Amino acid sequence: MGSMFQGRQDKLIAVCVAGIDEYAQTTYIDAMCSLADQYNFRLLFFTSFSGICMGGKYSEGEMAVYSLINYELLDGIVLLAETIKDTEVLASIAGAAAEAGVPVVTVDHPIDGCYNIVFDYRGAMEKLVRHMVEEHNFKKIEFIGGIPDNPPSEERLKVFRSVMEQNGRRVLPEQIHYGYFWPGGTEPVMDKICARRREDMPDALICANDAMALTACRRLQAAGFRVPEDVAVSGFDGIREAMNHIPSLTTACLDTIGTVRTAFDALKTLFDGGSVPQEILMGYRVICGESCGCLDKRSPENQNSFVQTMFTHLHADHYFVNQVMSMTTDLSECASLSEAADRLKPHLKMLSVWKCWICIVDHYVEEAELLQDILMEGETAGRRYTERMNCIVYREGVECQSDICFLRSEILPDLEFHLLQTCKIVVAPLHVMDKTIGYFAFTYLPGQNEFHRLQSFGNSLSNTLASLKSKTEHRLLIEKLEMQTTHDPLTGILNRRGFFQQLNRLYAESVRRGEAIAVLSVDMDGLKHINDTWGHSEGDEAIIFTANALAAVCGSGMFCARIGGDEFMVAGNTSQETAECFQERLQALYDKQNARSGKNYRIGFSLGMVYAQASEQLPPGELVRMADASMYEQKEEHRKQEGYLR
Repeated sequence: MGSMFQGRQDKLIAVCVAGIDEYAQTTYIDAMCSLADQYNFRLLFFTSFSGICMGGKYSEGEMAVYSLINYELLDGIVLLAETIKDTEVLASIAGAAAEAGVPVVTVDHPIDGCYNIVFDYRGAMEKLVRHMVEEHNFKKIEFIGGIPDNPPSEERLKVFRSVMEQNGRRVLPEQIHYGYFWPGGTEPVMDKICARRREDMPDALICANDAMALTACRRLQAAGFRVPEDVAVSGFDGIREAMNHIPSLTTACLDTIGTVRTAFDALKTLFDGGSVPQEILMGYRVICGESCGCLDKRSPENQNSFVQTMFTHLHADHYFVNQVMSMTTDLSECASLSEAADRLKPHLKMLSVWKCWICIVDHYVEEAELLQDILMEGETAGRRYTERMNCIVYREGVECQSDICFLRSEILPDLEFHLLQTCKIVVAPLHVMDKTIGYFAFTYLPGQNEFHRLQSFGNSLSNTLASLKSKTEHRLLIEKLEMQTTHDPLTGILNRRGFFQQLNRLYAESVRRGEAIAVLSVDMDGLKHINDTWGHSEGDEAIIFTANALAAVCGSGMFCARIGGDEFMVAGNTSQETAECFQERLQALYDKQNARSGKNYRIGFSLGMVYAQASEQLPPGELVRMADASMYEQKEEHRKQEGYLR
């Protein structure tokens, strides 16, 4: 069993679920939280906001959150498998749990090796279809399914065909549609149906879930058709909107609390050493509403109260959006991750949570040393979580802490302490498309956390942090490119362009201040002879030494540059005495190098210097010309020295 609460009655249960902003998933989460204390379960939810994790870059970024699970800490897992559509992710979770000896209870999607709670879709759908066919005797019935080849969707379609055939109704291909379980997929289906002539309209539409059924009702009514007088509609799932819709929806309702209790009972039995069947069947209750023509016997919420609640949520959402926009604007001005963390702290009060953590991958925003590091970043970095993580902000109540480093395997700093205090923690991803930024976690209290608001917060924070990273990389890229255009690649000192840029700036400042300036021209002696006799690698070595020697003699008061192959320039504001000592100090470095190098040749240089008052009447280019002329005079003297290179 898990290592988190050894020696205690408490058990750590991971709950894996996708689409937590959807009503059905929220009811499960609320039910688990309400029952956890009865079982001494501490719940750690690994969640994504995307309800259809079926591939693509956004889904890849969402599903990364499940890679955070540390199975060694866990006692059990509840896997809301039908919410996670990616079979590879499901197989990965189940496989890793089996290897760690952690029991997994799945809900609504059987997986080999797990304890599977399955729903009696067939029985509930059969009752619904028989109700429409046998009790209402609708003749022209069409079916709106979910996702093609999706097991629950195909099973409901199979039941529809079976009941229709048992009643002597032939099902033609044009009677079958797919709405993909959501309004956006159902709307084009309904547009085609509503475009028919009235005599070609169906008597009834049987939908594979409530979201599609409610969309069908709205589209029919918008097109001038009455529900159920012209077209009857039924759904499946029993969501809250179905109860309060006008007309109320005929549907099938699942006992969410009963399902969660069954899952928890199964885990507790396993913890106590008992046995649990591999498959547990849960039934649905068919609810006949007004959308099929029945008299609704339910007791709906008071309509005024319901409308008031909806408008309260609407106003709260509008206020929350404004807060998120304010946060985004504030963080967009940041130049570093630490500044962003500081500015983020006051904005976290918008979250209705007692504790929250903003965790970012290690070195998310930093300066790469080489240009190629940046160019590789877009292809390789940030897709998964790093071994070390950084909690840039931890908030508890009104107090905040920053920059808490921890290991990814810990999931959160001091996780055991916080779970014992709060019992329920939700972990959700921070990412932009498939690029992982980190994750944020928060304590959950049913009725106080609006997941769609947390999704808005998470998405905005992710985009803002990604923008900060991009700005940092762009700035660094510009600096690196600027470096390439102004610096010599072999020696790292300034090149001709960089030298004259810096000289012109220095000269203008010297004119303004009335200061003198020194300009020196340095030319290596015999570089061609070294290249021709001992090779260009030896010549490069001599060039690099000269550059390093010049930089050492320049110190902080002067700067040097490689102007050409063996040509160097030096300039700076310095005293005349220092400038006149330059050649002597440089010669000392050359002598030392020649003495210890063991080469079959000696290296040398020629130098010319000009020291003059900076003046608008004396352009800096003239000083360079004068220094060159002085250097060539010395070079001629050196050439007269017999055997200088040997």
